[in-house]
Amino acid sequence: MKNLKHIVLLFFSLVVLASCGSSKPATFENKTQTITIKETVHDTLFKIEKDSSSYRALLECQNGKVVLKNVIQAEPGRRLNSPKVRLDNNRLKIDCEARAQELFAQWKTTYESNYTQEIPPPIEINKLTWWQETQIKILRIIAILSLFLGAWLFVKSKLT
Repeated sequence: MKNLKHIVLLFFSLVVLASCGSSKPATFENKTQTITIKETVHDTLFKIEKDSSSYRALLECQNGKVVLKNVIQAEPGRRLNSPKVRLDNNRLKIDCEARAQELFAQWKTTYESNYTQEIPPPIEINKLTWWQETQIKILRIIAILSLFLGAWLFVKSKLT
């Protein structure tokens, strides 16, 4: 049972000594690209100026009834037609019609911008030289060999 504990302890020590970080440097992407799409809805209001049409006439009374004697002026407007005037049983009737209009308009504007920025690669500070990395690797090999030697001497002393 004691040997099993020593073997587990030895294995754990080897794992701790051998566990180190990766020697590969971190890679970074050198470009960032931003695409922005902006959609704007526009609407507008059309201003329509006031409009009028006119009609002037002389009226006369004949046999107790009103009649149109003479039309002096019948003028249409920009959108309005000339008024239609009628006299029926001493009642004046005027009709004035305008053409149909559409007053509202709406449209969309889409603006797309593409922005690319170059990012310089990161600067590595305190990078180990080839000689320093070689010393570290040699030291690891010596540590593992001395651990095996220590374990072998320990097991040999227990067996004898």
